[in-house]
Amino acid sequence: MEWDSQHLSNLGRLNFRNFYTAILEKDDEIISAASIRIRGREMAEMPFVGTESKCRGQGFLRKFLVAIESALHFLNVENLIIPASIEIVGMWTQKFKFSHIASAMIRTIISSNTLMFPKAVRLQKSLLADDAEADNAAMDVNEVQNNDQNEVQQNRDERPPFIDINLDPTEEAIDA
Repeated sequence: MEWDSQHLSNLGRLNFRNFYTAILEKDDEIISAASIRIRGREMAEMPFVGTESKCRGQGFLRKFLVAIESALHFLNVENLIIPASIEIVGMWTQKFKFSHIASAMIRTIISSNTLMFPKAVRLQKSLLADDAEADNAAMDVNEVQNNDQNEVQQNRDERPPFIDINLDPTEEAIDA
């Protein structure tokens, strides 16, 4: 039997279509992964993001988020929305500059039927920043690039960390 829209749930909250998977790899090992769904220009949702337990606390999530935010910014997506468990809201707001949902965004989120979990808090991060915020974002990108360059210099025989958020494979990847 082939699956088509007639066999899928009629419940909007069970709609898992149009998700992209972003992966951060190092030395052919998956370090972090995220599920992202772009909901038009106004927002993208990222209900799942995780880092391998042995790699936590080493800055990989920061590198990963900078790459994701850069890709979304390039696509002119204005906001990134995440559900966060109550226990780690502080991490998202302090370390990664997310904030509680602005009242103007609530209606958009509800009408988009974003994925949500019990006892979670929705947070947002503006991706199309003003000049001061753009300078901070540029510093984050420069920090990631400097870390990568330092790591390459320390390990000249190893490949640098690889961040690839392409929607389509490059010609080199197809030919490889």
